[in-house]
Amino acid sequence: MQWSYTRKYQVKAIFDDFPETVFLFRRIGDYYFLFSSRGGEYGPLPERRHYAVMEELVNGELGTIEHYRNRRSVRNLGVS
Repeated sequence: MQWSYTRKYQVKAIFDDFPETVFLFRRIGDYYFLFSSRGGEYGPLPERRHYAVMEELVNGELGTIEHYRNRRSVRNLGVS
């Protein structure tokens, strides 16, 4: 994974499994979530399970993983 900050509260990342796609993560509260992606028309398309792994990787790298794991949507579902 390669990542860099873009505008305020945003992170741009490229992952080894999808090298032709740029993923944009936005900060909401105290963690980052996948907001959009572009490129990758000729490579494999990511699935929802890939998005969850990407969100965990980015939040782990930025030190916000505990906030990501304790977000409201997960607490309401009872998922850990």
